[in-house]
Amino acid sequence: MKMFTPAVSVPRAETLWQHVGLNVADGVLLVGEIDKGLEGEVANRIASWAHITQSELRRITGIPSTTFSRNIKKRFSPDQSERLVRFIRVLDRAVDLFEGDKLAAQKWLNEPSRALGWKAPADLLASESGAWEVMRLITRLEHGVWS
Repeated sequence: MKMFTPAVSVPRAETLWQHVGLNVADGVLLVGEIDKGLEGEVANRIASWAHITQSELRRITGIPSTTFSRNIKKRFSPDQSERLVRFIRVLDRAVDLFEGDKLAAQKWLNEPSRALGWKAPADLLASESGAWEVMRLITRLEHGVWS
């Protein structure tokens, strides 16, 4: 008779959600945080966790430079907060796709993809439609659909 032996679980490194201090367990709480506007420090935490510059974060999220610089000192608007959360969501899924390898996920996000019309996934994240297509591609890749 076969016996069930639980696999040894390897502790997962801190997720981006945890690092920035957002509670993803409850979507309603997240919506409330977005509606209040995320504190400027969240952008610094995102950039440090992802090992990107603030300039790259501005470009990827599509937040104008002067607005980003002003709001990083206080609080982002709900629209800008939504853009930051969109980036967190996609980056978190990309890291999961690469089994926790942040560097591989970032490399993938910045390389042109045939499935996205030869655009880099990061270049599409400034819009909701572009982010949706990137998430669809990640889902296809997770399921082994390469085309």
